[in-house]
Amino acid sequence: MASGGLHSLATIIKRLEATTSRLEDLASLASSYLPPTAQAAASTVTSPASANTEPTPVPPPPPPPQAAPPADNPRSVVAFDDQILEGKVKPFVELTKSFASPSVIEVVGLVEQEFKDLRELLLIAGSCKKPDQGEFGKLLGGLQKDIEAITRAKEANRKDREWFNHLSTLAEGAPCVGWVTISPKPGPYVGDVKDSTQFYGNRVIKEFKDKDTKHAEWVKGYLSLLEELRKYVMEHHTTGLVWNPDGVAVSQFKASSGAPASGAPPPPPPPPPPVAPPPPPAGAPAPPAGGISAVFDELNRGEDVTKGLRKVDKSEMTHKNPALRASSTVPATTSSPAAKRPVKPSKPQALMGKKPAKFALEGSKWMIEYQENQSALTVDNAELNQTVNLFGCKSSTIVIKGKVNAITLVNCVKTSVLVESVISSVSVTNSPSFALQITGKAPTIQLDSTDSGQIYLSKECLDVEITTAKCSAINVSLPVEDEEDGVFNESPVPEMFRTKIVNGKLVTTVVEHAG
Repeated sequence: MASGGLHSLATIIKRLEATTSRLEDLASLASSYLPPTAQAAASTVTSPASANTEPTPVPPPPPPPQAAPPADNPRSVVAFDDQILEGKVKPFVELTKSFASPSVIEVVGLVEQEFKDLRELLLIAGSCKKPDQGEFGKLLGGLQKDIEAITRAKEANRKDREWFNHLSTLAEGAPCVGWVTISPKPGPYVGDVKDSTQFYGNRVIKEFKDKDTKHAEWVKGYLSLLEELRKYVMEHHTTGLVWNPDGVAVSQFKASSGAPASGAPPPPPPPPPPVAPPPPPAGAPAPPAGGISAVFDELNRGEDVTKGLRKVDKSEMTHKNPALRASSTVPATTSSPAAKRPVKPSKPQALMGKKPAKFALEGSKWMIEYQENQSALTVDNAELNQTVNLFGCKSSTIVIKGKVNAITLVNCVKTSVLVESVISSVSVTNSPSFALQITGKAPTIQLDSTDSGQIYLSKECLDVEITTAKCSAINVSLPVEDEEDGVFNESPVPEMFRTKIVNGKLVTTVVEHAG
């Protein structure tokens, strides 16, 4: 009896040990599937010795290093800020915003950006050694983009006729920043740009003389800006853009100025990688492979291929419904009235390549040919025996300093000429939209086959003779007596004539309109 009880007790102990071992295996297996945070919690609970252990404190981040104090700006840059940006550009921008149209305000904003970019170039020049020609050309990229943007804005707002002279004034003055490439006399270059700008500024003053005085004030403000720029160049950059012989390289200056602030916080760490998608269930079918094998797999489906097709009703069948055939939207090729017309061939001149520009003195003749978008071409120190011949120029302004023998314009478009005095004559042939201003004297002006032109005469040139043939829309602006310079009174050249036969001869008179 006792031996049987002992045997039963041993059997029970063995079964308890087997159960305990099984439970321990299940517990270890379950803990392996817990996330790391849960495992840490479980280990904390199961290990009482570690419960009293304090966590290791995280060391604080090191303090940011102090940023280096900014270096003082060169004296020429400080003078530019005081004389140009604060003294002239800022008041000019505020005046424009007080009365001008949105198109003019936009272009004035581009002018402001142009002078800011010029300031950046002056800062580089005052801090760096003179670079080579290639690197200097890259530094000029911003100014070139500014000039092009102002010109494009002017052309884009050509329909704004009331403000187009304002836009032309700004566009003529935009190349003033080009003095940085001129040596050894950049100051006179700015003066030439100012003279060409005054040509369109006079138009604005004349147009709004009796309407609003702000327009004349606006023109004077812009001309004052250009004059102040000329004075600044003459004082600080007399023979050209001045570089710092003791400065650093341009690349080193850009790297130091373009580096981020040392006290800025570090960037945040990258986000954790995305969780991998769960594996597809074992019973899910694999997606069909692409390529030609997928086509054959679809064909091998047999009758299941047509399960996705819809049965067409008889009312939708064209061979059983004549009304659908009659309403077809496909036009017949023989009865199409809107047949495509052949493209008109271009004119031979449009197929010709762009000819090279020319600006040279050949003997006693100045040859100026095929100049485009030039705002201040200057003929300096012209002599009495010299003639100036312009041919094929477009959207350009030519300034002739001194007294010349004669001036000729042929096949020029939107070309402006500013001349002091002419001995013989000024001839304009087939040059639409020209502009001519004479500040001295000229005995004769001859116009032939030209539409739309503007002539400005000085008080010494009122005895000039103007001859026209096959011309239209020609206006002559005469200076107003007892007024300041730049105030003109515009008068059109007659275009309508009356011819009568008197005693067997033709007598022609100008038709006068009353009122």
